[in-house]
Amino acid sequence: MAILSQTRPEPEFSRPFAVDRLGSTSVTETLQAGPAERAALALRFGIVDLEQLSATLNLERILGGLIRVVGRLEADVVQNCVITLIDFPTHIEDSFTVDFAGTEMPIGPGAEITVDVDYDPPEPVEGGVIDMGELVAQYLSLALDPYPRSPGAAIDPVWADSDAAERSPFAILKNLKTPN
Repeated sequence: MAILSQTRPEPEFSRPFAVDRLGSTSVTETLQAGPAERAALALRFGIVDLEQLSATLNLERILGGLIRVVGRLEADVVQNCVITLIDFPTHIEDSFTVDFAGTEMPIGPGAEITVDVDYDPPEPVEGGVIDMGELVAQYLSLALDPYPRSPGAAIDPVWADSDAAERSPFAILKNLKTPN
């Protein structure tokens, strides 16, 4: 019987921040990915190239013992157009806010639980460290267009017009069907 490993792969862009460094005043960190990190992230995200990745993050303690991270990232990526299959550059700018909690709040027996569907629970702080590089990488992945189109790329009008359904393979098969 094989035992599966419980270890996570090492992040390509890791910038650990020990939360005990954070006092009552906020801390601002600036991150810049190096060439090897950018190449590994490009491979991870399935993009042609990640030419530049930088971010500025502000960390502060807020009420309830939470740590709030407000970040802004900028990246220059090269993606492959889903229509023309030609590589093209894109500039990405994105901002995000994430709350972290050191421990889960215990719920006692008989406690009333209120569920708010709009509430985004805080992320856990693991081992007293927040990996700011991995946080930036995750938000970069969310900012990437999953179906990138180069400027000016358009779908062939044959497939884009309203009566394209009549020319679909299924419509053709339907027309070939002979009545009984």
